[in-house]
Amino acid sequence: MDTIQQPQLDPQSKTGAFDKLRQASEFTVKGVEDSIPLRVLVQIFVFISIGAIDAVASTNNSTWAIPLSAIGAVWAWYARRKRNVIVKLFIAITMIAMLVIFLNDIVRQAEDTKLLLARLLIQLQVLHSFDLPRRKDLGYSIVIGLILMAVAATLSQTMIFALWLIGFLIVGLPILLLDHRSRLGVKTQSFQPEKMGVSPRPLIGLLAIVLVLGLTIFAFLPRLPGFQLRNFPVSVNLSIQREIPRGGILNRQQQNQQRQSGTNGTGTGGTGNNGDNNDQDTLPPLFAPEIDTASSGAKQLNKKRKPELVMRVRSQAELFWRVMAYDEFTGKGWRISRNDPKQLRTIKRNPLNYEFFLPIPTYAFLGSEKAVKPINYQEVVQTYTITSQNFPNLVPAAAVPNRIFFPSEELDVDLEGMIRGPGPLPEDMTYTVISNVTERNPQLLRQMPNTYPRAIRNYYLQIPPNLSPQVRDRAMNFLVSAKDDQGKPIAVNNPYDLAVQITQGIKQNFVVKTLNFDESKGDLVSQFVEQGGGEESHFVSTLAVMLRSLGIPTRYVVGFSSGKFNPFTGLYEVLNTDTQSVVEVFFPIYGWVAFDPVPGRPLFPPSIENNRTFGVIQTFWSWIANLLPSPVNNFFATLFDSIGKFIGGVINWLIEMGWVGLAFGLAIAFGFGIGVWVLWQLMIWWWRVSRLQRMPLPQRTYQQMLQWLAEQGNPKAPQQTPQEYVASLRDRVSEQQASAIAQITQIYQDWRYGDQAIGYNLDTELKMLLKQLKAKM
Repeated sequence: MDTIQQPQLDPQSKTGAFDKLRQASEFTVKGVEDSIPLRVLVQIFVFISIGAIDAVASTNNSTWAIPLSAIGAVWAWYARRKRNVIVKLFIAITMIAMLVIFLNDIVRQAEDTKLLLARLLIQLQVLHSFDLPRRKDLGYSIVIGLILMAVAATLSQTMIFALWLIGFLIVGLPILLLDHRSRLGVKTQSFQPEKMGVSPRPLIGLLAIVLVLGLTIFAFLPRLPGFQLRNFPVSVNLSIQREIPRGGILNRQQQNQQRQSGTNGTGTGGTGNNGDNNDQDTLPPLFAPEIDTASSGAKQLNKKRKPELVMRVRSQAELFWRVMAYDEFTGKGWRISRNDPKQLRTIKRNPLNYEFFLPIPTYAFLGSEKAVKPINYQEVVQTYTITSQNFPNLVPAAAVPNRIFFPSEELDVDLEGMIRGPGPLPEDMTYTVISNVTERNPQLLRQMPNTYPRAIRNYYLQIPPNLSPQVRDRAMNFLVSAKDDQGKPIAVNNPYDLAVQITQGIKQNFVVKTLNFDESKGDLVSQFVEQGGGEESHFVSTLAVMLRSLGIPTRYVVGFSSGKFNPFTGLYEVLNTDTQSVVEVFFPIYGWVAFDPVPGRPLFPPSIENNRTFGVIQTFWSWIANLLPSPVNNFFATLFDSIGKFIGGVINWLIEMGWVGLAFGLAIAFGFGIGVWVLWQLMIWWWRVSRLQRMPLPQRTYQQMLQWLAEQGNPKAPQQTPQEYVASLRDRVSEQQASAIAQITQIYQDWRYGDQAIGYNLDTELKMLLKQLKAKM
């Protein structure tokens, strides 16, 4: 390292205090980092992380930090050999002030704590940029950049973050190389790749390897169920105030009028076709106290609706995001019969946080005299982020919500268990729901009694008085030849098997088509059966009414399907076209269980039975399968099926043999493990040999030296530089070997990091040095 020449001092003036001051000055000078490329790249590294925070958080609150940090970096370069005591004192005082502000904001909880942390780090980085004399100080800036990118990764919900991450890697890799050169004492003042020791082709290859390995690890990383934390995401910087009457539903027409006039909504919602004249509607007319599924206007509006992202959901289970439930069939649609504000319940949140405790129905998750096993359920956490500007005050949630973290003072809950906010849900709002999701256990469901409490019988068995007899007759026809899992005819007192068979019968015997509905000819379901099909929502209404005609309670539920899973963000992206309706059948003790009669959709909506632990790799394989031709897909399906059957057959055979089979199985497993290990060692050996052959002469000789020394019991530690390694070997090898090691290392460093070309014959010299190294002393 270069040092500043100290002036000659009079020996009589060398006091103890002056000696200490001079030593401190010399220490500061020796630690100075003079590499301009390293300093510039570190600043760009930090700028990218600041930009990523602003882009991901959709704010521009930190853009000021980039020019200020650049000014500070220029100042730090010119003042790098000065003590800058006054500047450091000012920086320390300002940092303490920033810390006090940060702690005050944490106590007030004005914003998300992750954003508060990012803001503090950005402020500290700006102050820190005015004092960057040493490589270690640049390292602090690199750490701040890494933390900011990590925070941005936790907040990211789109693929935009991937662009920032790639830029972050592109800048970060040469920083590591330049930092390594600085530790070796190699000067780098030029921005030319050759002078910097950063060749483009190896750098691009290293970037590709990092990206491939990162994506592979991410794809195979298991997504285990359940959060281990309890500080759930919620938009604490928002506060939804009461804008509509208690229990009201703000439909699209009212919301558009409210925005134009600037006044609060006053209605409690209307029928589902109130907003049909608004072609700019993003959501279908399904979310209202009364919906008209037979209306031709609603169907035409659905056809004209353009796909638009309405929300993103982070969940450990793929579920149906339920919005509303209806109990009364009107003949052409559905209605909430108990929608009076006096019948709704308004709940207040915990004053210490944003947590609401929701009432859980008494039928859910309780014991039963008839139940043989306890009903298993899983607590599933879902975090919703609203992305639509036209979302009503209805709050999507899965299964049976028991807690919700929501940015308002109160929430309304109707008798169906659906949640309504005091106002429309604003764009970019985030809230979290914790739901109890029961495991669909057919054995237990078949054991549930077929007697229902009065509260269920009074509201969920109603059918139109003029319902066509064909509806019930058709339902009975589906059960004539139906049999259970054991091949026995289905018992008439088994609601679960009845519901399954009728759902499958509707799927297989009716088609999706346009229904010519005529109100004068009867109800929607009767005309659906007569015409042999209809719209998707008509299938759902038909199943609900058919089951009611057999004395099985049902309700009509609307919401969103799980949406498209994005393996890069880990979020379910839900569009306005993902709105669906399903039938929920009531089982005593068990609660409501969903069935889907629409052709082309699963019989049961996705739930916790669908294991998504390795959901990312499953999604990747689905993408690949869709791109491959059918014969190729069939080949892989047959191959995997054959492998699975073979392994299963072997395991069953070993189990049948008892202890002999166990011993034989252990022997097979041991032999297989040994074979895999030997094959792996051969692959490593072949890779090393081929890699050495492709290396330039100085690098190949240096690697051969390291390999020989490792075999002699002197391996090189990964954190050691070449010169540090040479110094560590001086007491463990002979002088002749130490000399050869030092010369080989110096030649390698001159080739690897030096700027000048080596103009003598290396082949002969390196061979002689290797021979000298391996000579027995």
